Amino acid sequence: MRICVLFTLLIGLLALVGCGHGVVRTWPERKNVYRQTTDMDLRQLQDDWDTLWLLDRQYRLTRWQMR
Repeated sequence: MRICVLFTLLIGLLALVGCGHGVVRTWPERKNVYRQTTDMDLRQLQDDWDTLWLLDRQYRLTRWQMR
């Protein structure tokens, strides 16, 4: 009985995990997506840093007289 339950749990676990290979994207395509995601995250990190230190605010003063 234990072997049957263990075998069923093992098959169920393998069904959830899968074989590790993608069907839609190949490994180079997934690596490219990871690279693009990392690049975008690092660019956003610079914007977040500027926002944290309030460096992204524009000056409200102008050289011209406003009415």
